[in-house]
Amino acid sequence: MERDIVLLYNMEKEWRSTLFGYVSVFKDELKVREYNIYRGYYCGLCKALGKHFSHPVRMGLNYDFAFLALTMGAMSKEKTEIRQEHCVIHPLSKRPVSHDEQALSYAAYMSIMVTYFKLIDDYNDLKSPKSIFAILFYKGQLKKCKKYYEHEYNLIEKQLKELSHLEKQHCDDIDRTADCFAKILECLFTPSYLNLTESEKKALGIFGYQLGRFIYIIDALQDIPEDDKHQNYNPILLKERKKGESVDAFYQRIKEKYCFTLTLTLDAAAKSFELIPFRRYRPIVENVVYLGLRGVLDRVIEKHGQESLPKGEFNESI
Repeated sequence: MERDIVLLYNMEKEWRSTLFGYVSVFKDELKVREYNIYRGYYCGLCKALGKHFSHPVRMGLNYDFAFLALTMGAMSKEKTEIRQEHCVIHPLSKRPVSHDEQALSYAAYMSIMVTYFKLIDDYNDLKSPKSIFAILFYKGQLKKCKKYYEHEYNLIEKQLKELSHLEKQHCDDIDRTADCFAKILECLFTPSYLNLTESEKKALGIFGYQLGRFIYIIDALQDIPEDDKHQNYNPILLKERKKGESVDAFYQRIKEKYCFTLTLTLDAAAKSFELIPFRRYRPIVENVVYLGLRGVLDRVIEKHGQESLPKGEFNESI
């Protein structure tokens, strides 16, 4: 256990840098009870990862999958307890922890699969030895994931392989590359265990798709300085940059175009959100859709030109 705790702290920065983590609430507009529910799903997902898999993989925890768990919980009719509990990362103070077993278990399995395949993709791109170390902790969990969620496993693998293929081809069409990731979230937001009606499945699917598209494009936009520095793949750089143009000049020229694109994507997500018949937690999901994601976009636009923000900086410390 002690060795696991040390690994959790030592690997946290490296592992989280490979993930997204752009889905955030706007804390000031939430009631205290609502914010505690949001935190409860985040901490609950962390515990679910440890319960179903292992302590080290808890460093793959991020806000995007906590939001997936919260949204799935919002569609459920079952009552959920939020308890104040200690955890391995915060042993001295209690935190709110959700016990929505179905939603948290589902999100934990999805997190393991997406994180593993993304780590593989990052290693193929960057050849980071630290990525290999992280991959080892995830690889042993895949058999269990495929056993319970074979459809999701196959779709995630297929879409990320297609994305990797497009990257190797130096595809400069961000709509094509974003589509690969968006289809993953479209699938993740429509789990079979919820027994959704056709209209619910359609609305949640579109919502997940637009959220995935937003995450992919804003990640590419945020990573422009880092990708330019290390000559990494970035479809925005490939398509838009003029020969000899500085990164700052390039960004100033294209930022309004991509801000508009992302705003349209958020608008499409909001329209599908309005069609989803949430059983509970609607104000929290609404906060993310209308305030949290817009705040993330504004912060990426404002902070650019200095350096790429660390993943997760948009979120409150939990």
